[in-house]
Amino acid sequence: MPKSSLALDGGPKMVTAPINDRWQTVGPLEKRFVNEVLDDLGKSYAQLDKFEAEFRAFVGTKHALSMCNGTATIHSAVFAAGARAGREVIVPSVTWHASITPILHCGATPVFCEADPETFCADPEDVKKRITDRTCAIIVTHVYGNPANMDAFIDIVRGTKIRLIEDASHAHGALWDGRPVGSVGHIGCFSLQQSKAVTGIEAGVAVTNDDDLYDRMLTLGQYGRCEKLWATERFKALRNMGLGIKYRANPMGMAMARAQLERLPGLNEKRQAWFGKLNRLLEPVRGIRPQKVYPKATRGGLLLYTGTIDPEEVGAPVSAVLRALVAEGVQTQPGITPFGYGVMHLEPLFNDFPLDDLGGPWADHPDARRKMARGSLPVSERIHDTCFWLSTPVDPNPEWVEQVAGAFRKVVDHADRLKEVAKEDGGRR
Repeated sequence: MPKSSLALDGGPKMVTAPINDRWQTVGPLEKRFVNEVLDDLGKSYAQLDKFEAEFRAFVGTKHALSMCNGTATIHSAVFAAGARAGREVIVPSVTWHASITPILHCGATPVFCEADPETFCADPEDVKKRITDRTCAIIVTHVYGNPANMDAFIDIVRGTKIRLIEDASHAHGALWDGRPVGSVGHIGCFSLQQSKAVTGIEAGVAVTNDDDLYDRMLTLGQYGRCEKLWATERFKALRNMGLGIKYRANPMGMAMARAQLERLPGLNEKRQAWFGKLNRLLEPVRGIRPQKVYPKATRGGLLLYTGTIDPEEVGAPVSAVLRALVAEGVQTQPGITPFGYGVMHLEPLFNDFPLDDLGGPWADHPDARRKMARGSLPVSERIHDTCFWLSTPVDPNPEWVEQVAGAFRKVVDHADRLKEVAKEDGGRR
């Protein structure tokens, strides 16, 4: 006889309905724009100019600069902000590693800050405590397309020389108080990688209203384009060379991204609808807390549906809950891997992994990394230890959404059995 009705114990799966995502990821418009490149390779780079014009109109900034990936946009932004040896950049631990690694490559020091426990975004009050006379920039990540508290961060940098950089890699079309994210801080950075709401397969774009910051980004990574794009006189003597690095976007990717951008409002509307429905269905489920949104924020991109599981309130370890959800057919994973939004301040690269025998700034700037121990950022660590996430179709079968919520209810209702499962697994969290 089964120990319970859980699928984990041989019971029927709760999630049996197909997702049946009705959204067409690649449509006729994407094919048309890509074919324009193939039909006339000599004019292919015009796609960059067209995308940049369309994206800056969409975001509402003076400048948009396309690049080969989102990491390049962060590197360009941090470089433009003046990051170098002896300078510090405040960055959240709850983020993708590419928000942080460019700081090291500039020779500067990443200073990790805490996250808000409900939105998962950088905590403004904690950031204030970490500002020193070495701080040149603050990076805020709009986690999974959920805007950070931009009013608070604008107040923090107002009247200072600190640059506010928005990592909007997952937040295409998100708004803060009606303004598109990316346009609120000094520089906004977007990824256009394959999984994003606007994709060029592998691409990125940075936006700014500041001519000097724009030219600094041009100087770093846009040789071959910069001569026709300079906004000021400062770097014109470098002509078309800049500093000689090429972060230029691929015209094929830009052609595809142009079509994706045109369809973005429809994508966001459909994802917002089922996110909202699932939020309402999960609200009464004990110990399940979907990611919260600030009152002035409107999510966009919505890369993942996420939240936390309170093991004390549920009455069972998180690992057992996640294992049971997977058995019920929920498309999640038991824990966030270090390759996603993990405990970045504990990653070896940002602590004491030996780098002295490598090229670059590592050996000359041994103090660029500050070792951090578990417990140093307890909120960020708890988010990592208790977080769940779901795959995010655009326009799924409504029955699938309802069954996912039903799986959470079913699993939580069997908390006593999950305690036994945890013991069988060796008492993992």
